[in-house]
Amino acid sequence: MDKGTLYIVATPIGNLGDITLRALEVLKSVDIIACEDTRVSGVLLKHYGIKKPLVSFHQHSSQSVISRLVDSLTRGENVAFVTDGGTPGVSDPGGVLVERVRENNHCHPERNEGSSRMQQDSSSASRRTQNDVIKIVPIPGPSAVTAAVSVSGMVEKDFYFAGFLPKKKGRQTGFKKLVKLNVPIVIYESALRLERTLNDIKAYFGETAKIFIAREITKMFEEYWSGNINSILKDLKSHQLKGEIVLIVRNR
Repeated sequence: MDKGTLYIVATPIGNLGDITLRALEVLKSVDIIACEDTRVSGVLLKHYGIKKPLVSFHQHSSQSVISRLVDSLTRGENVAFVTDGGTPGVSDPGGVLVERVRENNHCHPERNEGSSRMQQDSSSASRRTQNDVIKIVPIPGPSAVTAAVSVSGMVEKDFYFAGFLPKKKGRQTGFKKLVKLNVPIVIYESALRLERTLNDIKAYFGETAKIFIAREITKMFEEYWSGNINSILKDLKSHQLKGEIVLIVRNR
């Protein structure tokens, strides 16, 4: 029996119009949609008239949820995974599901059913192998990382994506590693912790650090501003500190 396909589907960060035609086609065609939050994804799906069985899959999901999805794929069902917004697998639980599927593929290699099997032509063997594994297909689309980088004016070629910084344990060690990098650094941050992180940046990177902040990308109150670390901290209270933040820091 042919195995199913796991589609990693990028969805809008905020503006529902940012979804791609291909993403809509996939969401309409799959058997199951795994969502970081079924309520958030439900808004998107309802907007486009898509009705599919939803499975809640997030960072606190048990191994049994992952096993259920892998079993569905093994039975030949197609599954789409979406997060609350953006491209799955970037600072969210999507990577765990993909890793489990790849492990499952490696644990179930193609069986050797005798010498006659070995004599089949290579094209037939190739088709058989494709059917014996769960395929993983990315459906590209919105990404907060690339959206912020594209309007920052701070990245010419290379950058380092740090994701969410540790809140407590490992935070100091993390900053000591980041300050050694010779490229712009992209950080995800909560608006509630932004001031603390900026003060840490000043302490570790110094007063020459350049900062770019993108808040609520593609949403109603999206906002972008930049400057050196001192001016950013001084002007911080003149900005509405709510929502999700992408912060870029450059110290050279």
